[in-house]
Amino acid sequence: MGGKRDLDAIRANRPADVVPTDESPIFVTGFQRSGTTLLRLMLDSHPELAIPLDTTGLWARYERRLDEFGSLENPGSVRRLVDSLLEEERIRLWNVPLQPEQIIGASERPGFPGVIEGFYLAYAAAHGKARWGDKDPGSMLRLATVLRWFPDARVVHIVRDGRDACMSLLKQEFGGNDLLHCAEQWREQVWWVRQIGSILGPDRYFELRYEDLVENPEGALRPLAAFLRLAWSPEMLEYHRRVGSAVPDEKRHIWPLLDRPPQEAARYRWKREMSNGERVCFEKRAGRVLAESGYEVLAGGASGAYRTELVLALGRVRSALGRRPRRG
Repeated sequence: MGGKRDLDAIRANRPADVVPTDESPIFVTGFQRSGTTLLRLMLDSHPELAIPLDTTGLWARYERRLDEFGSLENPGSVRRLVDSLLEEERIRLWNVPLQPEQIIGASERPGFPGVIEGFYLAYAAAHGKARWGDKDPGSMLRLATVLRWFPDARVVHIVRDGRDACMSLLKQEFGGNDLLHCAEQWREQVWWVRQIGSILGPDRYFELRYEDLVENPEGALRPLAAFLRLAWSPEMLEYHRRVGSAVPDEKRHIWPLLDRPPQEAARYRWKREMSNGERVCFEKRAGRVLAESGYEVLAGGASGAYRTELVLALGRVRSALGRRPRRG
C-alpha cells in the first residue's frame, strides 16, 4: 500500500488531464473474499468485455525484472519478455493458446504497459471481444502502479462487510488464522482505495457493495455497465452457466458456489458464525470503516471482550513464533 507520494502522483493524472474513453481498461479490485471473482464472471459474460483469471501480481513482479530482458525499444527484448510471460502459470490458466505475434504490437501504448495490454487484447480477441479488463484483489495495494501504467483506467471497487470477508478468508488454505490482522488489513485497504477513488472522481471510480450485488444483481449491474460505457446485457446474469469455461478446474474449489445464481445466504454470515467477542475485537479495529460503508455496528462503539482479545493476540504471537526460522 502506498502513501502521500503515491496519492500526489495520481493527482498529477486527475480526470481533468486524463479523460477515459470507451477503450480505456477496467480494473476490478476488492479485498479478498469480497466477490471480485463473482463480479469478474458477470462482467466477462458481457458480449463486449473480456476479463481473464487474475494474474496475482504477475505484472508488478515482471516490472521489477525488466532489466533482465533489455530495453523494450529493442524488438528482441520485447520478444524475450513476451516468451517468458507466456510460460507463466497464471497466463497458461487463461486457457487460451496465445502466440507472441498476437501480443506484440497489439497495443499502441509504449513500453511495458503496451506489453501488458497486448496480452489482454489478445485474450479478448480470442473470445471475439474488443474491450478488456483485469481482476485482482492484490491491485488494492498496487493501484498507484496500475494508474501509472494506465492513466486512463477505470477502477471498480467491490466492498463486502469486512466481518464476512475475513471469516471467509480465514477458512481458506491461503487465508491464515489471524482475525485481528485481517480486520486491520480490511480497514486499511478499503480506506486506501477510497482515497484513490476520491482523486479519480466519478468518471473513473465506481464502488458497489457485494451485498447489494447478491440481493439485486441487475439493480447493481445496470449502473456499473453505464459507468463502463457498456450497453446493458442480460447475459451478465447468466454467468453461472459458463463457469466451466471461465474458471480452471484446479481452482474451482476456491469458489464452490459460482455455478449457481447469487446466494443471498452468503450475506452477513458473520451474524451466525462470529462470536460476540470476535465481533467486538473486529469492530474495535474496523468499526469506523464498516459504518462508513453502511454496515451495522455496535451502538456506542465496540468495547470490552478483553478475554477474546487476549486469546486472539496470543494466537498471533504463536503464529509469528511458528514462522520464525529455527536456530541451528
